Amino acid sequence: MKKTISALLSLLLAGVMAAGCGSGDNGSSEDGQNGGEKKVAISFWALNTGWEWLEPAVKDFENANPNIDVELTQYEVDPIKEALKVAASSKTLPDMWFTWGGTLGSFYPENGLTMDLTQIAKDHRWSEIYNKAAIDMSTYDGKVSGIPVHLNVLGMWYSKNVYDKLKLQAPKTFAEFESQLAALKNGGVVPLAFGSKGGWHTMRLTEQLIEHFAGPELHDKLNRLEASWNDPAVIKAFEKIQEYTDKGYFPKGYSSLDPTEAESLFYQEQAAMINEGTWFDGNIMENGFDPNNYDVFKFPNDQPPSRASVFAEMFQINGGSSPEKQEAAVKLGEYLTRPEVVNKYIEQYGSPATLNVNISEKTPHLKTLLDSAGDGAFLITDQALPQEVVQKLFEAQDKLAFHEWTPQQAAEAMDEAIAKYKSK
Repeated sequence: MKKTISALLSLLLAGVMAAGCGSGDNGSSEDGQNGGEKKVAISFWALNTGWEWLEPAVKDFENANPNIDVELTQYEVDPIKEALKVAASSKTLPDMWFTWGGTLGSFYPENGLTMDLTQIAKDHRWSEIYNKAAIDMSTYDGKVSGIPVHLNVLGMWYSKNVYDKLKLQAPKTFAEFESQLAALKNGGVVPLAFGSKGGWHTMRLTEQLIEHFAGPELHDKLNRLEASWNDPAVIKAFEKIQEYTDKGYFPKGYSSLDPTEAESLFYQEQAAMINEGTWFDGNIMENGFDPNNYDVFKFPNDQPPSRASVFAEMFQINGGSSPEKQEAAVKLGEYLTRPEVVNKYIEQYGSPATLNVNISEKTPHLKTLLDSAGDGAFLITDQALPQEVVQKLFEAQDKLAFHEWTPQQAAEAMDEAIAKYKSK
C-alpha cells in the first residue's frame, strides 16, 4: 500500500489528493517486474471508524496481487461525503470509493460517474455471493452500480448496568419507551445519546417516530414523495423531537454534538440509549468495552409489522478510469467481500452483505439485529429521500430544538423543499 492518510489531513487536502490521484489518467500504470505484467496503481477512498480491518485486508490483497498498488485514503463519515462531493464536481473521483445505498449512492450513476457492473455481477454470479437485498440497494435504473459490502440493521442499544440500577427492562410498547425516558431522566441519566451535528444521528429517531405515528404505508409514501409531509402524523413526530429536547432527554447542546461524543457519553453510562446498527458490537470493542454489558431492542413503534430501519453500503468504481484500473478495482472490491476475507476479519467487519459467512461470538448482537428485520424493514431516511430534501429535514430538526420553528412550520418547510425538488 503506497499510503494511508489520516481523515483530518485527507479532508484538508481533498482537492490536492483528488487531482493527484485522478482516475482518468491511463499513464499511471508502469512496467512491473512480475513476469512482464504492468504495475497498476488504484486510488481507494473509504471510512476509518469501524473499518480498522480494511488496511490489513488491503495489504493482504497487495501481497496476493503484486502488480497492483492500492492508495488507500480513509475518512470519517461526514468528511468522506464532502470529499466525494468535491471530487465529483471536479471529475477527480478516485478509482474506487465507499458509499451508501439509496439516494446517497444513486447520485454517482445518475451523473454517469460509475462503472456499470451489471454484466460482471452476472458473469461472477453475485446472486450466489451477496444478499439479494444488498444487491437491490446497489442497483439503479436496472444497472448494478456497486459491489455490496454491508447490509445494516439499526436498533436501540442500551446499557445493562444503567437499566439494572433503575430496574428497567427493554420496552415492548411506545408507551413503555416514553415512560422509561422519564424514569432515566429522573434517575440522573441522559435517556438518549444522540449527537445531531450532521443531522443523521437524530434522524434515526425522527424516522422511528414517523413510522409510529404514520404507520408503514404512509411512511413509505412520504419517503417516495407520494404524500404530503404537512400531515398530522409528521407533525406529531416533530412535536416529540421538540418535547424530548425540552424535557432534557437528549444531551445538553446535542444539536451541535458530534455523534462520536454522544457515543462516548453512552460508554461512560452518562447516557442510557443510543440508536446504532449491526456494526456497533465492533465499536464497543474498539473503545475497550465488553459488548456483553449492552443489549439492543427493536424500536417499539407499535405498528404491525414492526419494521426496522436498514441500509446498504457498497464500493463504487469510477466510470472514467482506464480499463486496467477498473479491472484492478473490481478485483479489489470482490476480494474485500469474499467469504474467506470476511471471516478472517469478522470481529471487526460489521454486518456483511456476503452470504455464507461466520458470525463471531464477540459480536453477540449481530444475529439479533439481522433477525429483527425479518418482519419487515424500511430504507433509512437519508438514503430514501433526495439529498436536498434530507438537508431540509436536518434543518427542521435543529430549528425544532431551538424553537425557531413550530412542528407545523417544520412540516410545511418539508413540503416546500419537496415542491422545489419536484419542480426541477
